[in-house]
Amino acid sequence: MPRHKDKDIQSIETLHRFSPLADLDRDQLEEILEHAQWLRAKKKGMLMDLGDTENSSIFLLKGNVLLEAADGRQRVIKHTDPSSRSPLSRLRPSRYRVTALTPVQYLKISNELLDELTEADDSSDMTSSHYLVEETSEENADFSTQMVAHIYEDLHKQALLLLSWHPVALGISEKILEEARGNEKVTGMAMLDPVLSLKLLKSAQLHGRPGSAITGIDAAIFQLGIQKVHKLTFMNLFRESRDPRTLLLQEAFRNAWERSIMVAAVARQLAGKLGMKHPEEAQLAGLLHNTGELTIISYAYNFYREITVQELQDCILMFGKETGRMVLSHWNIFHTLSQRICDSTEWMHDHGGSQPTVTDIVIAARACAQISRKDDSMAPPPPLPQIPALRRLGLDSPNSILVTELRPHAEQALKQTRQLLEID
Repeated sequence: MPRHKDKDIQSIETLHRFSPLADLDRDQLEEILEHAQWLRAKKKGMLMDLGDTENSSIFLLKGNVLLEAADGRQRVIKHTDPSSRSPLSRLRPSRYRVTALTPVQYLKISNELLDELTEADDSSDMTSSHYLVEETSEENADFSTQMVAHIYEDLHKQALLLLSWHPVALGISEKILEEARGNEKVTGMAMLDPVLSLKLLKSAQLHGRPGSAITGIDAAIFQLGIQKVHKLTFMNLFRESRDPRTLLLQEAFRNAWERSIMVAAVARQLAGKLGMKHPEEAQLAGLLHNTGELTIISYAYNFYREITVQELQDCILMFGKETGRMVLSHWNIFHTLSQRICDSTEWMHDHGGSQPTVTDIVIAARACAQISRKDDSMAPPPPLPQIPALRRLGLDSPNSILVTELRPHAEQALKQTRQLLEID
């Protein structure tokens, strides 16, 4: 496909339009101008095929394109859409065929060049942000893409709104604010709210020594001191918690929180049974496993229009994993913890080793919670024998402790937590 010569297209201002490039300086953008391919495609021309392994990113400049997945799902992208500010596809091999519906002008940039010019955290964000375009169906594209675009923009502005469910924030704050110093009780109470826990980790990392790593809630509380913990807890209750009147969001907040508590409880129990030295590490990874879901629900609360249950569920299913990855990356959460959380969102994740890891434990805990809850708001796990983590842990049979022991433990942990926080 020939390069085009339109000088009004080949400009710094054009590059600034795209979210992944907006933070680059002028010298970096000029290097992209020099080395990028500025291309055209005729109507029905193919920009990228399924399975394409070329290591580059495509940005839509003008025209409309069709994304077709292997399973038949389709998505139309117009250059005027907010979602067109992100790469059309960056995963390799490509999971989409990209075809021009009209004459198209587009930009192709080597991923090696992008990674070279971008800081590590920005590079991670860029990789994640292609989901603003991909993996959404025609009927919910507007809601999903605008929702995730809003989250992405707020992350870049350091203005992300992550909400706690008000009944949880209220019960926890009353008990933490009674304590005059950081102790095990404060740590235990904080770890009953995934949102507060995440904010403590973020704040402690921000205030810590350069290069230091905050690996747990106890370390975060020690780093911050009890006064800052009180302030964060207070703000989380009075400015950053919601008790929505709409049944849809009430149930969404409740389900996400209950799932966090159950997964955390099972992960700690299972880690203890395996003799792991620090079972609280598995507990924390389990508690934060659905960070992306919690973020999307927070933005659904303040979104511009009323949404349906199906729209919200579809958005979480499509974008929850990568939204969580973006939040953890932008908030500089300890890399090992972040990686465990992100890996545990994949039912079929297989690290290839013979010994079970924290990631295996969290995957097993997720399966246990979904079996217990019969939660139709989430995608069901594959058959248990197919999940590598369960096979490695010996939990892939119908009579394993996943059902006989861990499931009752999860239900009891949730019941006790609800009683402690006086949640009906």
